[in-house]
Amino acid sequence: MTDGRDSPSGHRRRRPAYWRPVLLAAAGLVLSVLAAFTLVRLTGVAGTDDPPPAAEPGQTTSPAPPAEGEADRSGVTKGEGPQPAPGADPGGAGPEVCPQFPEFPDENCTGWRHTGVTLRPCPNVITQDGTTLDSCRFGPDLEIQARDVTITRSLVEGTVYATYLTDWSLGGLRLVDVEIDGGDRVVDGRSAAIGNDDYTCLRCHIHRSERGANLGRNVHIEDSYLHDWFEAPGAHQTAIGSNGGQDFTIIHNHLECLTPDGCSAALSLYEDFDSIENVLIQHNLFNTNGSYCTYAGQNGTSIRYIDNIFGTKFYDRCGQYGPVTDFRPNAGNVWRGNRYPDGSAVPASG
Repeated sequence: MTDGRDSPSGHRRRRPAYWRPVLLAAAGLVLSVLAAFTLVRLTGVAGTDDPPPAAEPGQTTSPAPPAEGEADRSGVTKGEGPQPAPGADPGGAGPEVCPQFPEFPDENCTGWRHTGVTLRPCPNVITQDGTTLDSCRFGPDLEIQARDVTITRSLVEGTVYATYLTDWSLGGLRLVDVEIDGGDRVVDGRSAAIGNDDYTCLRCHIHRSERGANLGRNVHIEDSYLHDWFEAPGAHQTAIGSNGGQDFTIIHNHLECLTPDGCSAALSLYEDFDSIENVLIQHNLFNTNGSYCTYAGQNGTSIRYIDNIFGTKFYDRCGQYGPVTDFRPNAGNVWRGNRYPDGSAVPASG
């Protein structure tokens, strides 16, 4: 029997002829498999490891944006941080966004001037729900008779107010990059530049009225600068004040009250007509030549003063008699992280 091994004599035995067709067939099969594999790789038949298709000419591809609350690779979380002002070009300089705490807003990042727009005259009575207006000059005064009005990059000469037609509510009015210049006057008893219920001020510049912003119900004021009131002897003048109400958020504002006769406070929460409830006061700067920098609600509940700076521009302890009065440890009340510019703590007791 021949098995293809060397013979004892050292001579290699020859394979029988019937092996030749078998070897040729096997070689052909191997070549066919190799050719098929090469064809698959060259034609890019779909598979789990295939790369994504190339972009069309002039088209770019990018990863999907992070979901709300999810950090991207830069460490920035979607939905957080300052957002561009309405009308700003996100790719260009755009209007200046106010510096973050512990710096504070001023006239360089609030009102309409920093946005670079040119103002146009607009009607000073708004009656259509959902109205949106930009780059307007309103005056004298601005009367809101509608709901869900938005005004951006504009000037109001006078005051912003509601009437009995909306049950004295501003109806969800939203002001962004708006200046309210009171003109050193009071008209029809309206002492505040804006008030009282259901409005938002973002990067507002408010000045030259008897009082700044009045708080009734559902008010949000943020990144705004309120200062320079005309003298009204005997009036309880404040940058922001309330005589009772609920649901206020006062965040990262520059609040100053200075008059020759002396103000009451930079921020006053009185309970003349109603209790004070559910208030967040955070990251604000207070200065006044009045009695105290803030009257803190007395019998109110859920009043939270967190990480505010009590300035020493006029007095070493912010106000003539101290930084705060009338804060009490009522249900839900919080006093935390409030301090002077040098970092020393401001106690709730004043």
